[in-house]
Amino acid sequence: MRIVVAMDSFKGSLTSVEANRAVRAALAGHDVVEVPISDGGEGFLNAWFLTHPHAEVVTQDVMSLDGTVRQARYGWSERTREAVIEVAEASGLTLIDVLDPWRYSSYGTGLQIKDALGHGATRITVGLGGSATVDGGKGLLEALGVRFLDETGHVIDSFPHQLERVAQVDWTGLLPEARHVEWRMASDVTNPLLGLSGAAAVFGPQKGLALTDVDRYDEQLAAYARCFERDVTGQPGAGAAGGIGFALYQLGAVYGSGIDEVVRWSKLEETLQMADWLITGEGRFDEQSLHGKAPYGLARIAYAHGVPTLVFAGQSELIAVPDVGIEAVFPIVCRVMTLEESMQQAAPLLTDAVSRAFRLIDKDA
Repeated sequence: MRIVVAMDSFKGSLTSVEANRAVRAALAGHDVVEVPISDGGEGFLNAWFLTHPHAEVVTQDVMSLDGTVRQARYGWSERTREAVIEVAEASGLTLIDVLDPWRYSSYGTGLQIKDALGHGATRITVGLGGSATVDGGKGLLEALGVRFLDETGHVIDSFPHQLERVAQVDWTGLLPEARHVEWRMASDVTNPLLGLSGAAAVFGPQKGLALTDVDRYDEQLAAYARCFERDVTGQPGAGAAGGIGFALYQLGAVYGSGIDEVVRWSKLEETLQMADWLITGEGRFDEQSLHGKAPYGLARIAYAHGVPTLVFAGQSELIAVPDVGIEAVFPIVCRVMTLEESMQQAAPLLTDAVSRAFRLIDKDA
C-alpha cells in the first residue's frame, strides 16, 4: 500500500522528522512517503527547509527574551527574496529554564526580521508558536525601530518589556523596508488578543502567569493595544505567540493557517491523491486538536481525497471525533509508565503502536 506519513512533533520528545522515521520503521514492505509537518510552531522552519532545497540557513546572534545573547536561525531564499522565521528560535519556551512573562521580550524575533529586511526580503512569513513571551509583540516592533513612550514622553527600555508603562507609540523610526514587505503570519490558533480566549487567559498560564494575575495582565494588554491607531485586537491570531500576531497585524500582515502553509510547500494534496492511508499524530490529541492543530487539519484534507486517516498520539482524551475520515486514534503508551519514561521512549513506542495497527490492516488487506 501507498502510505503518507505526516506526523507533527511530540513536544519534548520527537521532531516531526523523527516521528515520521519512527512510523516508517514499522511499515516495511509498503510504499511510504514522509512529509514534514508543523502548524506554525515547533518545526515550522525545518519543514520549510526540507521542502525548499535551494534555501539557506541564516544564523545570527540576537538579544533574546531577557537580553541574553543567543544564536537563532531563519530561512532565506535568494531566488524568491523570501524569509521564513520561527518565533521559537529567538523567543521560545525551550530557551529558558524559568518562566517569566512579566519580563521576557520578543525583541530577538524582531532582530531576525530586521536582518531579513537587510538581506532585501520582499516577503516574510513568521511562524507563531512555542513562544515564552506575552509582550504583545512590543519587543519585535522595537527591533524594527518603533519606539514606546511612557506618560512623561520618555522612551521605555526593551528589557524587561515594561508593557504596563506604555502610553504612546512612535512609528517615525520604523525601518522604511518594513513598509514594502508582504507580511504573513502562520499559526495553529485563532485567538484574539484580549478576553477569555485571549493571550493572557489562554496562553499566559502556560508561560508562567499565575491564574490570579490573568485579569490584571489582560487589562495591561488592553491598555497597550489602545495606544495603537488600528484596533486589531479581535483579529484571528492576534493573541498568538503572546500577542506577536497583534504586532504583525499592525505591520499589515495576513493571517494564515500554519498547517495550510506547510501543506502548500510539501504538495501534500498531490501526494494524497495516490495514497491508501494517511498516518498522522502528535504528542497530545485532545479537544484543542480539533481547532486548527495539524493532525485534524491533515485528516480533513485526506478525507476530501477519499483517503482514511490513522492518528497516533502520546495521549488522547477524545471519545468522539468529528467525521473527517479518522478511522481510529491510537495512544502509543501500552503499559504503565511515568510521563518522563514515555517521553524518553517515544520513538520505539510509536513504532510498536504502528506495527500493531498494521498487523491487523495487512491481515485484512
